[in-house]
Amino acid sequence: MASGSSASIGIIDLILSEHKYMRDEYEHFKSVDDEAQLDSRVRKWIAYISLHGHKEEIAFYPNVEAHLKDEKKGGHHLIEHGIKEHRELETELKKLSEESNVTWKQIRKAVAKLMHHLDEEEADILAPLRTKLDQQVQLELARQFIHAGQLASEKPHPELSKDPERAPVENINVGVVEKQ
Repeated sequence: MASGSSASIGIIDLILSEHKYMRDEYEHFKSVDDEAQLDSRVRKWIAYISLHGHKEEIAFYPNVEAHLKDEKKGGHHLIEHGIKEHRELETELKKLSEESNVTWKQIRKAVAKLMHHLDEEEADILAPLRTKLDQQVQLELARQFIHAGQLASEKPHPELSKDPERAPVENINVGVVEKQ
């Protein structure tokens, strides 16, 4: 599923729909018998996951940190942790993308990191924000998130900063260079 361009879906539902696509696509891999088709789909999945994480770092995380300040773990901690998990996942995705033929062992390793991250992000960030962000804010953040897709890289970049203040700019810089 590509990021929707609908003006009526809020950021929480938009991110959750992208998470669902990532999970569903992995489930679909299990039914693919043709190795070339599996390889192609996994590479597209890697690009989708990479783009999604970079869009979050550019347009979502910086804009929601303040709304998470009163949570147990604190907004900055949650965002920093999310970016750290993005880098760990990108390390696995980069290894997988560099394989001449994708292997189930490497796919499962990336999936384990992905599922852990999605579950934590949904519980610790998205669920609390659903009640804290009004519809107008959610719609504006969704618009910014979609726009970030035009700037962000579709490749895993585990070398990018884990610092929430530097990650958005680094993401944009890398994405713009790649898209030139």
